[in-house]
This record gives sequence, C-alpha cells and structure tokens, in this order.
Amino acid sequence: MLQTERLQFKPYLPEYRLALEKLCCENELVMKSTLKGRTFTKVEFESLINEEFIRTTKDAFGFWCVTDKADGSLVGISGIHPCHYQGDHAHEFGFILHQDYWGKGLATEIGNFWLTHAQNHLKLPKLVATVHPNNTASRNVLEKLGLNFISTFTAPERGKRCLYSKVVNS
Repeated sequence: MLQTERLQFKPYLPEYRLALEKLCCENELVMKSTLKGRTFTKVEFESLINEEFIRTTKDAFGFWCVTDKADGSLVGISGIHPCHYQGDHAHEFGFILHQDYWGKGLATEIGNFWLTHAQNHLKLPKLVATVHPNNTASRNVLEKLGLNFISTFTAPERGKRCLYSKVVNS
C-alpha cells in the first residue's frame, strides 16, 4: 500500500466519486490553479475518471485518491504521469488538495513521497512538476522539495505554467 505518515493513496473506487466530482466540477477555488485552470464539465470529469485514475495497486502511473489515514476522508488526488514538455520526455507528479487540507504540510508530505517512490521503486531519472504562475503556495512547496525552476510556458489544455524539475536517479 502506498502511504505517508498521514495519508494513503488508493485506487479509484465508486465510493470516492461524489467527493471527486464535487472537487473537480464544483470547487472553483481549488480548480482555478490546477489542470485546466477551471472546474471540469461532467463530460470532462467522466473522461478523467475513466482514463486517468489508477484502478489497481499494480498500476504505476495515473491519479490516486488521497485519503486521510485517521478518518478515511478524501483529501484530494495525486499521482505521476508520463509527460512531454518543451520537447522533453519525463514524468510529472502533482497533487490537488481540497482547501480544507491546505496549510498543513500535506503537499510537502506528498511531494516527498513521490520523489522517494520515483527514485527507489519506479527508478525514474527525474521528476517534473508544473504549477500556475500565481499559485505561490505550490511553487513554494516545489522549491522546498528541491525542484529547480526551468521555465514558464503555455500548455494547450492548461494555460500558463511554471515548469520545475529534479533529478532523482543519475
């Protein structure tokens, strides 16, 4: 089982659907600075659930449901995906947390987990992360995790992004 001190990463289960739908389709505060830069439509949400979420613990790449170990509640989503930014093939990690969990060090905990997991289990050479330029809190987390700012670019589906990178295996 993938877990940190306070969190568990679980494959998508129907019991998380309502909380995920509220997060992705209704929570403008959270979604304005992530993925599409806005809430998802119902059709986009269905596609996200069907195509991007981890279904079994044997899967390595995709979104996991992140839950609180203490009470089992959905905290958000996180995962690693293959990506191609600025002509470079890499793997991107990211996290989307419900605002009730902001400011508690969970993003740093998640980031540390993915960096260690990518190095020790997935044997990836490096990880990248992207963030909206105005998302100062997430940019601070990435810098705290030791990622280096590479550049600002515009992604077709996501708008303006800051690209960060860290070598995890040389």
